Amino acid sequence: MPQAKRKSIRTHKKLRYQDLVSTGPGTLAGTFMRRFWQPIHRAEELRAGQAKPIEIMSERFTLYRSETGAPHVTEFRCPHRGTQLSAGWVEGDSIRCMYHGWLFNGAGQCTDQPAEEKSFAAKIRIRSYPTREYLGLIFTYFGAGEAPPFPLYPHMEEDGVLEVLSTEVWPCNFFQRIDNNGDTYHVPFVHRGAYSASSANNRSGLPEISKEESPWGTTSYASFAQGWRNVFHFFMPNVYAFRNPSPEPECGSEDRMQWDVPLDDQRSLEFRLRRLPLSGEAADKYRARRDTAAAEPKISVAQMGEAVLSGKLSFQDLDNFFKDKISLVHTQDYVAQVGQGSLAARPQEHLGRSDIGVILFRKIWERQLRALAEGRPLKKWVLPQDAPIKFQEEPEKLVQNRRG
Repeated sequence: MPQAKRKSIRTHKKLRYQDLVSTGPGTLAGTFMRRFWQPIHRAEELRAGQAKPIEIMSERFTLYRSETGAPHVTEFRCPHRGTQLSAGWVEGDSIRCMYHGWLFNGAGQCTDQPAEEKSFAAKIRIRSYPTREYLGLIFTYFGAGEAPPFPLYPHMEEDGVLEVLSTEVWPCNFFQRIDNNGDTYHVPFVHRGAYSASSANNRSGLPEISKEESPWGTTSYASFAQGWRNVFHFFMPNVYAFRNPSPEPECGSEDRMQWDVPLDDQRSLEFRLRRLPLSGEAADKYRARRDTAAAEPKISVAQMGEAVLSGKLSFQDLDNFFKDKISLVHTQDYVAQVGQGSLAARPQEHLGRSDIGVILFRKIWERQLRALAEGRPLKKWVLPQDAPIKFQEEPEKLVQNRRG
């Protein structure tokens, strides 16, 4: 083995904590995350002909929707004098800089410079990024080279009512949110006012769980004392899919998906999808009730979470403020995750038996980043293809690890 290669492996044999959680340009985790399609915006919040500045993984970009409806992502600044490109205006499938009128098409090619010779425009090109709209979200690929195949989730395309739940920026690292998704044992404590049959006897809700690595990430099996059972799927690097008992009277359960996306190392955004298996009259009743609720004043998840963290409100009192159980759950999660600080002090943690999900994911994450650092092949993560994703627990696979 050449000396330079041995030095590279020795340098990265033990990764720093920062290597695992920092996603800016050129970072190890950032390079890994950019190898996957990432959601960047709610589709309904970008109208035709509109441009917006966005920030993802400590980089700023220009997002715009053409006049015909296609979303595009390009570099943040015009290459002429460096002004913010999103301040310009959309023309057809292109965006024009407001400073001197340079025009760039969806592929990033400059096609018009009103004050320059016509031949100059052909020499100017900015980077554009593969972008696609799917399931009510806009996705972009920020990595080097050709984009991988776009991931599809057929179970979310089935008939029913599909919603993109409201999102807020949380002042914490994205890794804290991913950790939480793999931490099943937090549910009967953090969410005892939302899920548990008895908030006074929260230990009766401790689940029996097992977790294993799968071709797509990890799969967790959980059985709760209240009688509902789940299979939770994590798709690398930051996607979570599960089926929950529904708070809506029209249906017994509903499908959820979540993407935990870093804005920078201290802020993150979670895109959430919800599919209710409703149709016909049942769907109409639900939509009518939802529209009525939407007209009522909204309680901010972040504001209520900060009220708890500052001591102005007790955690238990949150139950009294939310009619919407989903918002209550998100606020409870906010307190637990943001309460760790903007960047959790993981080297000071004391993990135990209940942390099997967290431990397994972190081992996989570190294994992948170490392989990337050393130039070795990474595991090719493959979504389920031959059969639909299963969310009903198979009893024979449940390992009752609490019984030894």
